[in-house]
Amino acid sequence: MMFAGIIQQQNNARLHNELLIEKVRARSYRSQVSRLAGMYFFTDANHAETATAWGRHFCRDNLAELEVHPIGSTTKVDANWITYAQVDSTGRLNPDATAWIETYWAGEAFSDSPVWETIAHGRAIIFGTELRQRAYNLTAAAFPNALDTLEVARIAAAADSDLGQSTAWITRPEPDRLRLAYYLDMRDADNPEFLKRLAAHDGPRNIRDLAPGKETFGLPDFRPYGCEFTMSQVAGAPFPSRRVHRNERGI
Repeated sequence: MMFAGIIQQQNNARLHNELLIEKVRARSYRSQVSRLAGMYFFTDANHAETATAWGRHFCRDNLAELEVHPIGSTTKVDANWITYAQVDSTGRLNPDATAWIETYWAGEAFSDSPVWETIAHGRAIIFGTELRQRAYNLTAAAFPNALDTLEVARIAAAADSDLGQSTAWITRPEPDRLRLAYYLDMRDADNPEFLKRLAAHDGPRNIRDLAPGKETFGLPDFRPYGCEFTMSQVAGAPFPSRRVHRNERGI
């Protein structure tokens, strides 16, 4: 989601920085989880509180307690290396000074007051209902006809399936053109084993949103959230630094 946001916002300085950090990881720390693909968590509530000073979406209202089910190993790093990294007037890291990135991926502390965060692949379950209700309200306002699909996806997660999960994906419809779009995972829709688990699920069901008698399930229209773009290489850059160019015609 972070990488999708960089593309959507055409944040080329952030793209430069993340690709540089990823280049070091891919070269020397391949066992570490990529920042471009993983999810970020704090295992210490005090560190999560400290992160609210970062601003933007890092605010107290967005703090939530989760139960994380990682797939494979996780990566523990001190976020302060990123927070206090030296950048130029455009917000870009110096590609000739990457020693700190090596130290970051090695999992060493920046100072005596680290802010440890964990990067992981897998699934996270949100505890409590407050954040879930906020997410539901946003979804209901944006996709009122797709609440039946949302409810099935919620139940599917409890039945150990990714049915209805949404994710950003980049494809290349033409050699010189890329597309960022959001997709629903519907691979289990015809899986008989999953359908048995779904039918046997004895947890709560939102019957109102399942809309008995509705002929077809509604689908969210993710098109306004995607974009088409091209990539170019920054002339004279000492590593394959890229720049994204959004096509404002959308998708």
